[in-house]
Amino acid sequence: MDVLSGRVAVVTGGARGIGFAIAKAFLRAGAVVVIADLEASKEAVAELSEHGTVEARALDVRDWTRVHEIFSDVQQDYGRIDIDVNSAGIQAPGPSLEMSEERWKVVLDTNLGGVFVCSQAAAVHMTRQGSGSIVNISSVAGVRGLPRRAPYGASKAGISALTRVLGSEWAVHGVRVNAIAPGWVETDLVRGAVARGELDEEAILARIPLRRLGRPDEVADVAVFLASDMSSYVTGQTFYPDGGYLACGE
Repeated sequence: MDVLSGRVAVVTGGARGIGFAIAKAFLRAGAVVVIADLEASKEAVAELSEHGTVEARALDVRDWTRVHEIFSDVQQDYGRIDIDVNSAGIQAPGPSLEMSEERWKVVLDTNLGGVFVCSQAAAVHMTRQGSGSIVNISSVAGVRGLPRRAPYGASKAGISALTRVLGSEWAVHGVRVNAIAPGWVETDLVRGAVARGELDEEAILARIPLRRLGRPDEVADVAVFLASDMSSYVTGQTFYPDGGYLACGE
């Protein structure tokens, strides 16, 4: 499907995991994709380039000045910005009683502050052109109490709240803002945590009605829907591709 043909997308955190899957799905749907990640990954671009026009630019989403520069550069280079996916994020799991100020701030500044400033930087240009779709990556951790993940859960809950505010505020300008809050997805991060014994995969699967982890491409499909005109009457919403995790009371 070429539902994103002719559109320009910025995907933060697009060099790996869910962000990478979204970048690939956008390319397949016809978009030009700019990956904005901590490192401008040549490997990611090399793998994705067979699917369409893609480039990578180095970005730390905590650097507000650099964020605005990146989006301005993309606007200047391509003449427009149609889609912004805010997928950059980190975790700092640990006991809440031992949480340091530094660890708390770096997670909130990256996961929540980064989503806000990237949305702001994208919307500066989208509001001028009268259209655009912003997709924020949240998590079921924003609505379920996952032990040892206080800053992560707080930041993801904040993303959903922020999505409602921005979706309401920018609708008048033709800019839609939505969020995706995945459940347990089979990324390298999750697989590594299982291998190290930090996550009990059997216990996780027992709480998912579909009895399996999600795939990054399944989350990416939701992102394509939200980025395209298929969701033209949808804004301020959070979608939960979680295999039934939140719906199940067990």
